[in-house]
Amino acid sequence: MTITLAAILSLITGLIGAVFGHVLSEKKSRNDELAKMRLDAYTDFLKATSLLVSARRSGRIQDEIAELGALNDAKSRICVCADAGVVEALESFWLQGGTLEKEQEILAYTRLCRAMRESLGRDDLSHGIRLSDILFRLEPSTFSYRRKASDG
Repeated sequence: MTITLAAILSLITGLIGAVFGHVLSEKKSRNDELAKMRLDAYTDFLKATSLLVSARRSGRIQDEIAELGALNDAKSRICVCADAGVVEALESFWLQGGTLEKEQEILAYTRLCRAMRESLGRDDLSHGIRLSDILFRLEPSTFSYRRKASDG
């Protein structure tokens, strides 16, 4: 009787372990898919924003339907799959104007980038790092027009 009981207990334990392992595996798979969707949405949003801002800064103010469509698609995916902090930062950026033409828009965009970074599990950047300068300066601080002119 004890051998039969031991066999039944091991069978039940094995079955519980298999079910538990399957549940954890499914949860990890869903989390991995969500993380990929989030990263793709962030990438597409940053790319679409960059294209529109570059176009506006170069004087083209007619937004192409495809560019606006890509931006709105990325925003929608962020609203669906991102953490609450990222959606709140996106809302703040968008309500500020979303054009990156004014200082408050640039600061809101910088906060959005920090929130995206944090949601991806990256270390929080210290506020000593001037992320706005990294994102929006056209040339590095060591760039010299004189050196460029003398090279040519």
